[in-house]
Amino acid sequence: MKEFLWKTFVKDYENYKDPEVRAGYTKLTGGLGVIVNSVLCIAKIILGFAIHSIAVVADGFHDFADSLAAVITLIASHISRKPADKEHPYGHARVEYLASLMVSAIIFIVGYQLMRSSIDKIIHPEPTHFTWLMVGFMAFAILLKGSQALFVIATGKHINSLPVIAAGMDNRNDVITSIVIVLGMLLHHFTGIDLDGYMGCLVSLFIIFTGFQIIRETVHPLLGEPPDKETVKRIEEIIMEQPEVLGAHDIVIYNYGPGRAYGSFHIQVDSRKDLLSAHTIIDHIERRLKEEMNFDAAGHLDPIVIDDPERLKVIEILDKAVSGIEGVESFHDVRVIPRKDHKHVIFDVVLEPEALAKKDEIAEKLTEAVEAEDKNYQVIINFDQSFV
Repeated sequence: MKEFLWKTFVKDYENYKDPEVRAGYTKLTGGLGVIVNSVLCIAKIILGFAIHSIAVVADGFHDFADSLAAVITLIASHISRKPADKEHPYGHARVEYLASLMVSAIIFIVGYQLMRSSIDKIIHPEPTHFTWLMVGFMAFAILLKGSQALFVIATGKHINSLPVIAAGMDNRNDVITSIVIVLGMLLHHFTGIDLDGYMGCLVSLFIIFTGFQIIRETVHPLLGEPPDKETVKRIEEIIMEQPEVLGAHDIVIYNYGPGRAYGSFHIQVDSRKDLLSAHTIIDHIERRLKEEMNFDAAGHLDPIVIDDPERLKVIEILDKAVSGIEGVESFHDVRVIPRKDHKHVIFDVVLEPEALAKKDEIAEKLTEAVEAEDKNYQVIINFDQSFV
């Protein structure tokens, strides 16, 4: 069903990494959210006041927050597609993250106000009128909102859009709260126990919890999180497609919003290769990354002497040494450079973030292992942090 809707309402739906196509997906989920949530909001608030149920009214205002969130998402999607300008040279795609924070703020306010109203009803109880018509309507609303939640979350994951996923999560929580309200109605009808005020508090807590979830999901990319493994793997595959490339490392990706990434990479090539040819290889890789992944990357060249026996021996020593050291991810750029009365052994070591505090200890172990091979070796280690 979801693919049918994508195909019907989103032009060129298979090219979902394109900003214009992403906007089509966002318009679809946003428009659906505005229509469904607006209808349910009006109906629940009217019926909730009619039967004196603060829990149903609270659920209606939750739908209002969802509708407003959908509008904000649509606006953010429009702004995020604006091209780069003098004030924002990296584009406007991060507006989507700000939109998620705005949605969470609205959800917090709605949850807080409804909590106050629910507590007031507990303190000053008012009889709730039960009708099977209301139960039937809530059951219909649960089915409608549940279908919407599944579709919106699936769409958000498909296009990797945090605001869309956040909207879907909020719809999912609506379904849970509506089920709780219906159970409260049935409990009141069959036992006479009126828990409407308490149900209203529970709905409010669900609303506030949703706000926390959205903030948590949004803060990570704003602070800087590692890219997903599939993205890194594909970047490495594109780099290694070039037969002259002997290795790739130091891949760095800066996220400036969905579909907007900048960064750099290092490649190893035979030191005997002429500079012009090596530069052409980097140009080709940069162009491929831009065309396929919309990744603006700058390449760096690391020449290596592939047939140097001393270098190969040092690599063998390091292979054994790093295998017993926790926190060392890899090493690269191994060079043995003769000096007047000694030899410099230079290499880079990539550490996991948690191991950075122990780099002096790690350096000591690796230095001992290498210098044990030859007393004329002087080890120089450059530590890198793993960003991917």
